[in-house]
Amino acid sequence: MKNPVVSIAAALALGVGVTGVYALAGGSSSSGTGPGLAVTPASTRPSATAPVTSPASPVTPRPSWTAQPTLDPTALADGIYPAYVRGVDVQRATITVDVVQAFVGAAAHQAAIQDGAVWEDVRFDPVYIRNENPLLRTLPVAQDAHIKLIGTCEAPSRWIGLTELRKATTPFTDVFYYDISVVGGRVERIQQFVTVSGC
Repeated sequence: MKNPVVSIAAALALGVGVTGVYALAGGSSSSGTGPGLAVTPASTRPSATAPVTSPASPVTPRPSWTAQPTLDPTALADGIYPAYVRGVDVQRATITVDVVQAFVGAAAHQAAIQDGAVWEDVRFDPVYIRNENPLLRTLPVAQDAHIKLIGTCEAPSRWIGLTELRKATTPFTDVFYYDISVVGGRVERIQQFVTVSGC
């Protein structure tokens, strides 16, 4: 029979040896984790990567401006324009005009031939009208506008002048055209001319 003290000592030595081997393998006697499933402890060293943060969006200032009035691209600058009168509103004191090009004398014959007109049809006409743009413009007539029609004296008032002008242009005829004087967007003078020969 073996000595019981020796048997107990051998058993204790065996247990300590197994525990030491397990510990060297990374196990823990209190965690219940088996050999080969070692837990790597987290590093305590500070991270070398700085946290990334989105830069604050720059504040876009609101524009501080005053809206400019929209200019009318069809408005007429100050000047004298040959035109057909297409409409007259006596009550509102406005006229509707179709601006044209008027050629007189030798320039009229040359322009007519350039446009393909027959010489016999235009050789006696003192004026040739070229109308390449059908745009109509309605313009206010000044209170003290001078309105002069062929064969009449200058109208004594805007009301009478516009009334006579409406009669002369209704219905429309291209026998007459008018020089329209514009100042500050208003019609200051209306002068009637004839486009055909009187003979």
